[in-house]
Amino acid sequence: MASKSLQYDAAVGGTVKLPEEIDSVEFNEERLTEMKTLLRNIASTEKQTKLMHQSLPLHMRRRAMTYNPKRLPRKFRSIHLAQFSKSGLPEKKKRPSRKYRRKTANLLKEYERRKRTNVWLETHIWHAKRFHMTAKWGYKIPYTPTRKVYRACYRATAKHCLLQDTSYMGCIEICGPDETLKNGLSRLCSQEIGLTITAKAFLGGRRSGNVHLYEKDRYPFDCIGKIRFLWRAQDAGSDGRTLWIFAHPVFYKKLIQEFIGLFGLKNVHRHDNAMEVNASSESKIKEITTSPGTVRIPQYVNKVSGVTIKELKDALNYFRLAGPLSHVILGKALKTYKPSDNIRLKHWYTNWSEDLARKKVIKEQLCFWDNARNLTSTVEFTPGLVIGLVIADPRLNRPKKRTKALPGTIMTPQCLPENTIHTAFSPLWDHSIRDRIFHEMQSTHELNLLRAKECLVPGEKCAFEDYVQPIPVLLIQNPGSQDAEYKRLGYGSGWDLIVPAGYGLAVWQTLIMWGAKPAGLKEFDMQALETGVDLNTVPDTVLGKSEADVEYEKCWNKYFSRPNNRRVNYKKYAIASPFRCPWGQLVSEWVAAANPPKYYVLRDQEALGKIQLSLQRKFNIKSAKLSAEALIPLFLTMKSRGNPGDNSIICLPLRHDFRKNKQQGASHDNSPVYTEPLRKDPCQKERHLLRSSHLRLLKRLRNRRIREKKARQRKNPGTLIRIARPQNQTLIREQLVKIRELWLPAKPSSVRNQCSRECFGYVTRSSFSLSEGKVTALGYVTAKGLEKLFKICIKGTFKVLVRGTKSRCYRFATIKVRVEQTPF
Repeated sequence: MASKSLQYDAAVGGTVKLPEEIDSVEFNEERLTEMKTLLRNIASTEKQTKLMHQSLPLHMRRRAMTYNPKRLPRKFRSIHLAQFSKSGLPEKKKRPSRKYRRKTANLLKEYERRKRTNVWLETHIWHAKRFHMTAKWGYKIPYTPTRKVYRACYRATAKHCLLQDTSYMGCIEICGPDETLKNGLSRLCSQEIGLTITAKAFLGGRRSGNVHLYEKDRYPFDCIGKIRFLWRAQDAGSDGRTLWIFAHPVFYKKLIQEFIGLFGLKNVHRHDNAMEVNASSESKIKEITTSPGTVRIPQYVNKVSGVTIKELKDALNYFRLAGPLSHVILGKALKTYKPSDNIRLKHWYTNWSEDLARKKVIKEQLCFWDNARNLTSTVEFTPGLVIGLVIADPRLNRPKKRTKALPGTIMTPQCLPENTIHTAFSPLWDHSIRDRIFHEMQSTHELNLLRAKECLVPGEKCAFEDYVQPIPVLLIQNPGSQDAEYKRLGYGSGWDLIVPAGYGLAVWQTLIMWGAKPAGLKEFDMQALETGVDLNTVPDTVLGKSEADVEYEKCWNKYFSRPNNRRVNYKKYAIASPFRCPWGQLVSEWVAAANPPKYYVLRDQEALGKIQLSLQRKFNIKSAKLSAEALIPLFLTMKSRGNPGDNSIICLPLRHDFRKNKQQGASHDNSPVYTEPLRKDPCQKERHLLRSSHLRLLKRLRNRRIREKKARQRKNPGTLIRIARPQNQTLIREQLVKIRELWLPAKPSSVRNQCSRECFGYVTRSSFSLSEGKVTALGYVTAKGLEKLFKICIKGTFKVLVRGTKSRCYRFATIKVRVEQTPF
């Protein structure tokens, strides 16, 4: 071991030795230049290329120094601030504390800022604390609760009450002479579908209905969508009529444009410039973000014919209650308003109720509702019945804790008085009354202050409650399923509740306190599948096409965001279009037309009834004379295990498929009837060659840029020259389009013969049905394909083969025709 007095190099046998002393003068002279350079770089900010926080030693640097000067030593902070002030970058301020941000005024400003992107419903704050929210159709809509409630929501529709806020449905008010409105609206619908808007059953205003609207004189093509309509109950001798139409926000503007062209209307405010208002920008922002009750309503007028249209979008709250207890909950939550005789009131109801004719209306409504509120079910009412009520403020009629409303005394329908035109009359139709109700509404905080001041006995009525203004509402009955062979009779029945602007949250919370189950958009789709009617996936409507395009783009981008070895090769699975249903190409191949013909969904009640009789072998399908361009709506029920999923293909079976299915049933075998053989991808080699040639081209272009850089460096020695940026964005974009076309062509070569079994339809929505206990699906098939199915299925029930897009297994499913028995 080496001695401690020896140095390290000498201890290991080396020859290097350190001097025993250092000459300080010589050492300082050698380090003088380095010290001068260091001091000059620190003191000067004019000639140095680095910023102050970049000039510090490595051990003193912090990542937060760029935006927080307090991270630097105190003597360098002024230099750092001077550098950032010259660059023009704003100094980032510290985020305000949560206590400051949660102040009421600051919170409201933040809400108004966030409302500019998507419109909020009046119940948004309540939903945002309990639901997953999604931006859809220009609104912030509750999608699904944060807890598991899927089965609970089904039980609510089957045994209790499910509540949904559908206030995003836009309202259109049409006013004008009776004959003018009838002649114009009759051109947008057809009597072949069922009762139209101008049917006598609806003109009185006592009943509401649903109908499909088309472009002017274009039936059965160019369907706009399904709307709900309601005529205003008018006094005798009045020529003018008023109609409310509730439309989905996707085709709301298109419907407005259709009405403008139909009645020859002009915009009343067309000369107004929305940005040149005699007000400050802050007041303009406040007008945009305030409640819809104060926003100017767009209006279109034809002075010659006297027709007027108003856009009441976001001016009304629209709630939907479904389930057998929905009527009981409304009976508990809606308490009719009965003013005190010895108190002089100052709200809108005082002047409105002084008319003798209106006193008769109020008396009939009170009598009808007092007898109707004790009924046990909604199905006991007339389908589409409209009831107008004036109720007390719902915030004064809540239980202390959430209570499940249950029916009391059982009454029979014979005890219910006949509904008249007075039953459907409501002051909610009057725009001036709605505005006054909105502006004179007392906040919940004001009511709580009054209750704390005047309430002596908890739970007892206070004196101030007699002075709180009442609110008018409209009730519209939904009969639910009317065909016991298709779905359980009465399933989905309930009420639609229309409430004026400002009282949406108050009514919503009252219904929740009385036992209604809140649901979102996901549960709304579940209910649509359970009832067998899904408006979001109808292929010929504006809503159906829009939703299909959105879903296609989402699935397309998700598919190509995966690496090549993680993508499903649909060509090997013999799937031509996995992300959308190519209806036009499917119909054209069955019609054998060169150009894709226009297609439409068959809604003719008589034709659908004949097809249903044909499935029961009571009618010849040839006698129905179906158009080759028609798509037949079907309800499919899987006979064995497996969920095919959306966009699944519906195929025609072969004779030996039926024999194999019969053998499997006898032996309780749940294996698929037929499995598509795995095919080869004809474009796989071409994709590999195209990809390798593309990479070689990019490498060659890069080498060219490097050679250009080196040549410039030789011409200008000592100058810093960077490699040029690649200008190959167009090249890469074209390569991406080619590769994607080889993976999934935009227009497949064949849809009808894409696999071993002949395809004649597609499934638009598929899921496990809790009411059926099986996997059910909604789909559409071509008329020619359905006629061919009747030739194949000689005996037994009619069955089709269904295969998912990610599976090679075919399984049988039974079919039913979706026939809407009533337009309500």
